[in-house]
Amino acid sequence: MKKITLLVATFAITSIGMAQSQRTVLQEEFTQASCGPCAAQNPAFNTLLNANTTKVVSIKHQTSWPGVDPMNAQNPTDVATRVSYYGISGVPDAPQDGVEPAGASYLGAPANVTQAMIDAEYAVSSPFTLTINHTFSSDYDSVFVTCVITASQAYTSVGALYARIAMVEETIHFNSAPGTNGETDFYNVLRKMYPSALGTALAGTWTAGQTQTISFGAPIPSYIYSKSQIKFVAYVQSDGDKHVQQAGQDATLALSSDIGTTLITGVPVFQCSTSFTPTVTIKNFGTTTLTSCTINYKVDAGTVLTAPWTGSLATGATTNVTLPAVTAAAGGHTFTSYTSAPNGGLDFDAANDQKVSSFAIVSATGSAAPLAEGFTAAAFPPTGWFLNNPDGGGTWARQTGAGGFGTSTACSKIDFYSIPAGAVDEFYAKNVDYSSTATATLTFNVAYAQYSASYTDQLDVEVSSDCGATWTNVYSKNGTALATNGGAFVTSAYTPTATQWRHEVINLNAFAGQSSVIVKFVATSGYGNNAFIDDINLLNGSAGVNNIAALANNVSVYPNPISNNATVNFNLVESNMVTIEMVNALGQVVSSTNLGTLTAGEQNYSLDASNLNNGLYFVNIRVGNSTVTKKVSINK
Repeated sequence: MKKITLLVATFAITSIGMAQSQRTVLQEEFTQASCGPCAAQNPAFNTLLNANTTKVVSIKHQTSWPGVDPMNAQNPTDVATRVSYYGISGVPDAPQDGVEPAGASYLGAPANVTQAMIDAEYAVSSPFTLTINHTFSSDYDSVFVTCVITASQAYTSVGALYARIAMVEETIHFNSAPGTNGETDFYNVLRKMYPSALGTALAGTWTAGQTQTISFGAPIPSYIYSKSQIKFVAYVQSDGDKHVQQAGQDATLALSSDIGTTLITGVPVFQCSTSFTPTVTIKNFGTTTLTSCTINYKVDAGTVLTAPWTGSLATGATTNVTLPAVTAAAGGHTFTSYTSAPNGGLDFDAANDQKVSSFAIVSATGSAAPLAEGFTAAAFPPTGWFLNNPDGGGTWARQTGAGGFGTSTACSKIDFYSIPAGAVDEFYAKNVDYSSTATATLTFNVAYAQYSASYTDQLDVEVSSDCGATWTNVYSKNGTALATNGGAFVTSAYTPTATQWRHEVINLNAFAGQSSVIVKFVATSGYGNNAFIDDINLLNGSAGVNNIAALANNVSVYPNPISNNATVNFNLVESNMVTIEMVNALGQVVSSTNLGTLTAGEQNYSLDASNLNNGLYFVNIRVGNSTVTKKVSINK
């Protein structure tokens, strides 16, 4: 089981005796938006929590490591205090009523929490009853909170006793993942603690029937995503053993005026025509019947257009509104729609107003072949290429410094190491015109390592000549068949060396004669390890691939083993740029010579190995954007 570790820490837990009141279990979790192991464990963990809402209240603490997390950045102090309180050493970690759950995985893993464990803790009586509720100010800029704690029997705390009160957001949704682990939905996220993360000190000794009321008012933090998702959780915790004696929560409250956009349809992933007709679904989230609003929409960062809506929409009701046709030029775009001015007034919660949908317009006729892409330009995706990222999480991205095989300066990476299992991400190449050729070929370089035999990632290549109406699978590899590093498992995030790439050649003759051929790379995550592609070539068969095929069959390095000097012999079908380099067994380039543009025919290159140590080496012969590798040894 993967876990992101910060440091090593231990602490002791003790138990409490029986009491008189029905317990509500507090389930905390320390998690993070850039934590791959969190994304792997959270789906099942959240499902378990959702099935036990009458027994459990939960708080998710978004930590500051291992990467980016805007929810932590908005209030890092309270979370840091709770991290220190428990001595949390890594994420994800899920104390239940203050106790780290043990099980088949590491101590504290959310995966250890089971229905039986929840039922057992729920059956332990509590010495307290607890109620909490909140109300809004009339302008929804503040909250007023009341918490009542009552002892149901005499009780003496183990160490100092505190009431801790937390504002949480029940659901936070992002259109695209805010971190690197692909998660877009977060639940019961801690936003602020009152009066601080320390809490309010309570008496250490209570008599049966003794009561304490905590009341306060506070402004709503500016970083709250949705006021309608605010609720409060309170719990009584004894610091001597960190055990939570009782917990409780109130419910979210609807706002009087709140209209939002819940869905955009009619926007294609891609299409060959330049116009489409979008439909947006609006919902009345407020308590007042909606009779009018404004629907705003735009393409990319263009002019915002408006469409007025009138009607009668009861609380919780939705309606579909078809907008006028939208026109866009060829290329990748975003379509954005958002609501405003419900009943001509203010919307008290702007968080649910907007939806964004990505799409691409493909020209009816492709660009003339050959097409070569080595990801050398900083812009990604390259011009004319586009992505389909249905879950809005981690997807294809440009990577530099990845031990490149072809052009070597950059490549395209799919972060299987962090992307949750089952996520599918598509990377579309610029469409190509093969109407004037009888042969067609796709070549590319790939690098991949498995995390373990239990985590299987897959790469497919599919081709369409009818603007995506139908697709033909021309390449499919996963697991050991996809691996290029010799088959060894890699349990840290994988980056290939220069020798850990494989050159793939795919026959596309079935698509020759077609004027618009679209190739897409389809990555299906098994939550394993990273894959990389580089030097993608869509060749028309007149030279290109024939040159590489001939080269692959006619390269020789002799003598082998090498003492001091050797000859590299190869044959070029046509004139091309050639570079020859030597790489050691560690993936380090030890020599590189750019031979410039060589003419067609047989070529000989004198390889000087006199300054190199004995051992295994690889000779890379790069012709244009493609490479052939020969293994040699030096033995002096």
